[in-house]
Amino acid sequence: MRVKLAYGREQLWLDFPDGTPVDVQHALQSVRDRRPDTYARWVDKDGRLRSSLNVFVNGEHIRYRRGLETELKDGDEVYVIPLVAGG
Repeated sequence: MRVKLAYGREQLWLDFPDGTPVDVQHALQSVRDRRPDTYARWVDKDGRLRSSLNVFVNGEHIRYRRGLETELKDGDEVYVIPLVAGG
């Protein structure tokens, strides 16, 4: 199974064994293994995903699905988008 994960201008293709259930949490943890610097910016000191990040699967926010437990299918696209604030 192959999933596209995009953040900023970067894109990663994540490969998982066929038949293995994969959710958003597993996809994000794969980034931790491949790009630890990026993953460290996504989580707080306790390892929880920062509330300032929005995560979408195929254009739908994961809060309208099952959150980090949203199951992924082959070809799904996961987007990690930080909130921007300021004045």
